[in-house]
Amino acid sequence: MTCAIKNPSKIDLTSLEPHVRGMYDYFNSKIGFNKPPTIYFDSEPSNQSKVLGKTAYYDPSTLEIHIFTDGRHPKDMLRSIAHELIHHQQNEEGRLEVGGYMGEGYYLKNEEMKKLEQEAMLEGNALMREYEDNLKLEEKNKMSLKEWKNNELNKELLKKFGILKEEKKKMVKDPKTGKMVPDYAIDGKGDKDLKEEELEEGRNNPRTTNSDKFVGHEDRYQPDRIHEEEELDEASCGDKKELREEDELEEGGAAARTGNENHDAGKERMSGDRKHESKTRELQESIKRIAKANKVVLKSIKKRIR
Repeated sequence: MTCAIKNPSKIDLTSLEPHVRGMYDYFNSKIGFNKPPTIYFDSEPSNQSKVLGKTAYYDPSTLEIHIFTDGRHPKDMLRSIAHELIHHQQNEEGRLEVGGYMGEGYYLKNEEMKKLEQEAMLEGNALMREYEDNLKLEEKNKMSLKEWKNNELNKELLKKFGILKEEKKKMVKDPKTGKMVPDYAIDGKGDKDLKEEELEEGRNNPRTTNSDKFVGHEDRYQPDRIHEEEELDEASCGDKKELREEDELEEGGAAARTGNENHDAGKERMSGDRKHESKTRELQESIKRIAKANKVVLKSIKKRIR
């Protein structure tokens, strides 16, 4: 059962609340609370101006943890919650009823309470640090998996478009067994080791990988585009021949020159329009091809992951 959270201070708990619940769940998995406490986020503006003002307290009779929120960093509030959760553990174990002086400065005058406070400071901070580090490692592992998927996707796309070609394995004779094996096997490296080395090399040199060449300079690796441009050049040569024949039919020196200039201007505009239309068609076709390839590659990667 998770803890209840009350927010009389009306502060924004959007980013803090998931960590409050996550940290409580982690403490509960380590300690095993009998009942969850209720956590209150309180506001007391007069307390904010005090350098040594209150930060939090635990009420053993109501199982309530009260956190003062004014002017505090979210992580500092989590630290206070961690401290009070250890007091909640002590209360459930019946160790808070130590008697003795409980007034101001009890930490110096009540040795039993001093031990309980030291335990809360030590165990609370230690468990909070464990929660924090475990969460960060989990997020890092998720990012590593995402990076691996992206690398595999890029590699498959490069192979699909013929940019990345797999090298044929060179077979050599193993001096120990006398059998024909791939040359890398002589050094004790298998396919898995080589793939890991290639992936690591890609991480260390992101600006020199084939995937960057494909993404950043796709115009260099489009054979279809070269053929389309050659066809466009042939069409332009045909247009020039027709224009010359039309020019020879016109009469008058000055009038012919003027007509030629008009034809040249029209020709340039038509050529520019054709190139623009060709590039547009080319871009549309490229997008379709890449989208289709992505679907195929994603299916392949999903099968491998399963």
